[in-house]
Amino acid sequence: MNGRMLQEIADEMPPARLPDDLWRAGRRLRQRRRFGYAVAAVVVLVLALAVPTVAGHRRAAVEPADRPGAVPSRVEQPHLWQAAVGQWPAGAGGPAALVFFTARTRYFESTGVTVGRNGSYRLIYQDIGEENGLLTPDGRYYVRPGLRMLDLTTGAQRRLADVADRSRPLAFSPDGSELLVGIVNDDEGIVYGDDAIPDSDPEKPDDLIAVDMRTGAQRYVAVGRMNSYTTAAWSPDGTRIAVEGPVGRGDVGRRLSVMDARTGEPISTTDNFAPDRRLAGRAAWTPDGGLIALLAFEGCTERCDLAAENARRWRLELADPTSGSIVTLPVPIDGAPGEVVGWRDGRDAVLTYAPDRDDPRRWTLAALRPNGEIDTLVDTPPGVSDLEVPDGLLRSGAFGGPPAEPSIWAAPAWAYAIALAPVLLVLAIVRRRRQRARV
Repeated sequence: MNGRMLQEIADEMPPARLPDDLWRAGRRLRQRRRFGYAVAAVVVLVLALAVPTVAGHRRAAVEPADRPGAVPSRVEQPHLWQAAVGQWPAGAGGPAALVFFTARTRYFESTGVTVGRNGSYRLIYQDIGEENGLLTPDGRYYVRPGLRMLDLTTGAQRRLADVADRSRPLAFSPDGSELLVGIVNDDEGIVYGDDAIPDSDPEKPDDLIAVDMRTGAQRYVAVGRMNSYTTAAWSPDGTRIAVEGPVGRGDVGRRLSVMDARTGEPISTTDNFAPDRRLAGRAAWTPDGGLIALLAFEGCTERCDLAAENARRWRLELADPTSGSIVTLPVPIDGAPGEVVGWRDGRDAVLTYAPDRDDPRRWTLAALRPNGEIDTLVDTPPGVSDLEVPDGLLRSGAFGGPPAEPSIWAAPAWAYAIALAPVLLVLAIVRRRRQRARV
């Protein structure tokens, strides 16, 4: 076949039909591919940055509660978009090394913040007016009023026992097997019968019970001895309980009582307990169980305004649990104490503490030496209060852990959606403008 024949065959072939906008169609296809590549690059970048951190936070949810850890030497305020415990995709966060409370969250009211042993931050939402709860000794659960137990390793919540919603968890037994609870018996309001005599009592005395942490079984320790229970402390050997609270109607007439932990029989009772003293906290017993710590002050005791309260001069006293008499020299406290939560080296009281009496909005965790010197164990920013540390870490003296900072990636799904929305919007606008430019 020569060239002439090929030319004749080519002349007989019908011409190829090409669209008039072939060049523009190719350009559009190329731009679409570039746009797709840009979106894919953004998605890959976000995933590359977020997935390792999110996966790490989620792995914390399956870490055992007895994982070695330490109380961080400093904590920070959480981000406004910080995920709550169990909120997808961040996960639960794992056993807690510390819990603190702050109003500087997206809820704009007091909110619990759990700092995991892996440094993760999660929020514990509280109902309006809800009192603070307790951490279990292993840091796995946060026990709320009404014995609602929030699992910090899974985010699940369950009720340990059937008690009144306002009942307050007070202190754990030394082995963590039982929880001392003040049962709120007050009736919701006054209801009058046909004879115009009230059939209900809004100031009915409360009961003190111990709840088995494994089964939820309840046993009564003291029945109707106080109008309410303010503070309770279990002795290190588990045989005695010290409690404090008002005994009269209208929360008047305070009492400090030491009782048998099993039978509730009084060992010693101090009625008309001085208004300038109080039981130091859930760890008020000294480590050897020989004395109980009291927090006392000099200053205003009745109808005190904020300035008068801030002017109080505090001290720590040790008293004989049998007689109630002070047996050691008081230890001055240069600041405002919250409560004693543990002991360091069997000697220094570990307490929640406001370094500046004039600014009670910032609480730290500190060790009080017998000479009055203060060692800061956990430093905090302004606005932090009511620190909770698991008893297990307190007893082991596991302080001085690395400072914990909240991760910007530990956020709920809606925060990711809000962050990604502007990027997608910009890409959509760019695409629309390019389409208009081609017309």
